[in-house]
Amino acid sequence: MSARPSRTDLVDTLLHPRSIAVLGASDNPRKLSGRPIDYLKRFGYAGRILPVNSRRATVQGLPAHPTLDAIDGDIDLAMVMLDAAHAADGIRACGRRGIKVAIVAAAGYAETGEQGALLQGELKAAAEESGVRVLGPNCLGLISVHDRAVPTFTSALDENIELRPGPVAFVSQSGAFGSFIFSEARQYGIGLAHYVNTGNEVDISVSELLGAFAATDESKVLLAYLEGVSDGPGLLDAARAAHAADKPVIAVKVGRSAAGARAARSHTASLAGEDRVFDGAARQFGLTRVSGVEPMLDAAQIFATGRRTRGRRLTTLSLSGGAGVLMADEAATHGIAVDTWDEEWQRRMADVIPPFGSPRNPVDLTAALVSEPDMLRRALDVALEHPGTDMIGVLLGNADGDIDELTDAIAKAHGSTDQPLVVVWTGGNGRARQRLRELGVPCYSDPGRAAAALGHLADFSLRPPLPTGARPTGTDPRAARAIIDEARAQGRTRLDEHESARLIAAYGLHSAQARTARDPEEAVRAVADLEGPLAVKLLSADVAHKSDMGGVRLGLTTPDGVRDAARDVLAAAAREGVGDARLLVQRMAGGDRTELILGIQRDAAFGPVVVAGFGGVLVDVLDDSVAVAPVDHAGAVRMLRSLRAARVLDGVRGAPPRDVDAVADALVRLSWLATDLADDLLELDVNPLLCGPAGEGAVAVDCLALLSAPSEQDAR
Repeated sequence: MSARPSRTDLVDTLLHPRSIAVLGASDNPRKLSGRPIDYLKRFGYAGRILPVNSRRATVQGLPAHPTLDAIDGDIDLAMVMLDAAHAADGIRACGRRGIKVAIVAAAGYAETGEQGALLQGELKAAAEESGVRVLGPNCLGLISVHDRAVPTFTSALDENIELRPGPVAFVSQSGAFGSFIFSEARQYGIGLAHYVNTGNEVDISVSELLGAFAATDESKVLLAYLEGVSDGPGLLDAARAAHAADKPVIAVKVGRSAAGARAARSHTASLAGEDRVFDGAARQFGLTRVSGVEPMLDAAQIFATGRRTRGRRLTTLSLSGGAGVLMADEAATHGIAVDTWDEEWQRRMADVIPPFGSPRNPVDLTAALVSEPDMLRRALDVALEHPGTDMIGVLLGNADGDIDELTDAIAKAHGSTDQPLVVVWTGGNGRARQRLRELGVPCYSDPGRAAAALGHLADFSLRPPLPTGARPTGTDPRAARAIIDEARAQGRTRLDEHESARLIAAYGLHSAQARTARDPEEAVRAVADLEGPLAVKLLSADVAHKSDMGGVRLGLTTPDGVRDAARDVLAAAAREGVGDARLLVQRMAGGDRTELILGIQRDAAFGPVVVAGFGGVLVDVLDDSVAVAPVDHAGAVRMLRSLRAARVLDGVRGAPPRDVDAVADALVRLSWLATDLADDLLELDVNPLLCGPAGEGAVAVDCLALLSAPSEQDAR
């Protein structure tokens, strides 16, 4: 049995193996099981290549070995090219031989259904028993460019392509699509250090590899193609490591739609998870989420330069005034400002461009640039000196006859500064884009794509700190757990409204003042303790939506009104067969207040999360904001500011600004409640939370908590 390697040893063995054995290696280089040997030979892998084939003495001109045990010396990495029914035996053989890491290529596992899931379970057990770390199954392997280690059967290496090393590491759950991206990256002039396909992730995951890449010197930019997240906490750990190392993680996460999630399940057995949770986690932990391949590679181009921006101010120099306007529009969409230069700097720019051009920003160099290409060099010199410029965009088109002079001017300017500089070159024969990319200058064919890439760079460069994890004062986990234990002792998985209010009160959240009552007369006696107007509500652990059954009466101002309302509510409960019907008499919150909804949910991948959104008539119309628990105060404020109707919080139509800090504090406290009681608390809704003007706080009017089932709790 092999001792399981540490993460450092795992990555070193996986990406820099000194010897690679291929189980089931074919003599035919065109077969899937023959390609790894062919590629390792053809691309110049310097380590030992060890074909294992019990039927042949040689494989593709190399000595073949009948078994792993017949090989002399150490074996770092094995590629198991056996079918799904026999791959587990191959892993056990690797363990007996002391091999630390193996790649399992075969498909036919959990992605195919119940029988395949059983085979995947056997493979997982074999890996755990043998101590072998497994990449795959349903996996085409990896390409480690620096070492020419290419244990893979991807068709991306069919041609004698150049493996261009670079700072980008790419990990993908999808093999074929990942290979498409690998090939496309070459067309973009993006140099890759590593490409790894994780497949079904029976063991090694995207999250683990991203965390490992964050610690390697050769990987400066991390790309990920995800169909699902099997290890949410691991992904967030990787994000923290990348954040600390100043390495961007650019992620495509598919499965946004129900159809996409189903497809991901059938492809690599990935559970796509709830997309809004991934989206919230990405914003919270600084992952750059993009919508597809082109945006991923567009962002990779600019991040591969290693440059950061000090701000969001863009200066554009354009051959076409219209292109400059388009760039300004697109920039604004991505939070980039194209500000007009002040008069002094306009005069300096006017000295180097035609009198009929515009020095304002966007700077219109006009078509005169075609006959005087040196104008671009002079204009770039001015732009580089301008103190209000954080980024520069050059917009050109066609001009194939002046490619050398124009690209030389751009390359010289790019090399003279650490500011981000991008080029949009539309039209022409494509040679200019190719040359600029070869020179390390990010180049795009469309202003919108360039603006989006600059926006991602600015977001990353100016990203806020990660959550601090500081617990607020005034939380009492013991009191909260006592409430839950009491409900569990009664065999319940739902708390009533009063219990739920006590639960959040244990974490410092304020609820509207209320009293419980068993009958109408007790409800009337509660009036003396409360100032009206009042609400009378049905109190029952069995009823989630009281209003739907007539269990709520509002605006009560007299004892007789409270008595009549209590009778009506209890009668409605009796008609519905509610066995534990009681009453809650609650003071109604008055004044100018905005309705919000705060909540706790448990995500399959990331665990407890908190949710914030607007309530009332907007609840089903506007999106909410999600973050992984716990959150800090600054993160909670960002959640609220990210809501589509966030302007309401600043006061609209004469209303005063809302008490955002009070709502943020409530979110922080809920997030710690979710964290501390993660094994027990399945869901909790504060609906509504009424937020008053700044300084007047926020108060919960209704709350409902749902506990995990006893069997689910025991499983944890």
